[in-house]
Amino acid sequence: MRKRQFVPAMVLVGLVLASPAFGLRPAIVDQLFAQKLIRADVLEKSGDWRLDRGVITQVNSSQLTLREADGRVQAIPLSSLTRVGFNGSRLSLSTLAPKWRVLVTWPASGAAESVDVQRIPGQSGQGSLSLRKAIVVQLLTNQLIRADVLEKNGDWRLDRGVITSVNSSQLTLREADGRVQAIPISSLTRVVGYNGSRLSVSSLAPRWRVLVTWPADGAAQSVDVERAPQARSGQGIG
Repeated sequence: MRKRQFVPAMVLVGLVLASPAFGLRPAIVDQLFAQKLIRADVLEKSGDWRLDRGVITQVNSSQLTLREADGRVQAIPLSSLTRVGFNGSRLSLSTLAPKWRVLVTWPASGAAESVDVQRIPGQSGQGSLSLRKAIVVQLLTNQLIRADVLEKNGDWRLDRGVITSVNSSQLTLREADGRVQAIPISSLTRVVGYNGSRLSVSSLAPRWRVLVTWPADGAAQSVDVERAPQARSGQGIG
């Protein structure tokens, strides 16, 4: 599996957290990928990735098993290349132990890339309660196609694509892998322009590239406009 270059990517963090053209708005990251995250399935252009948070119940050199907040038990492969970190320090894979609370990033078809330790029983201090910036840069930038995110408040979807049709109650997206996704919208749906300005739902139009955040059982919460063809800059409006 091709290893990602995390260090050079870190210089992009300011851009990632500043504009929806480069990634998720900070409010979306904080809402869906902070303490309440249970797990997420993130499809990006280079593959399908998983995020799982929970307490280790079993671990050896090739696999750890997590008990997640909703009771699901998830087995995750490990390898000698899996990175383990706590409070900014690198740990050896052999230090992992039952009862540790961790966040694991792993491809759907391989061993875990990273294990971020968030709490070690009996030790002072704790790891970050939200995603490391490196994970945000890796999975939640312009390579994102869509994601399913389960957090303690419910099941959420993120879909990025080009609007093919839109009316007052629904928009339809064509996503980067060809999938066509219909998404309910309402008068309460927040539409955010490139510079963070608020737009009306009625301003949405075909050919606009957008990122939609929506609950699995309701209308879209927000539509972030990433590109509108009529905008002079070609990179969104607002």
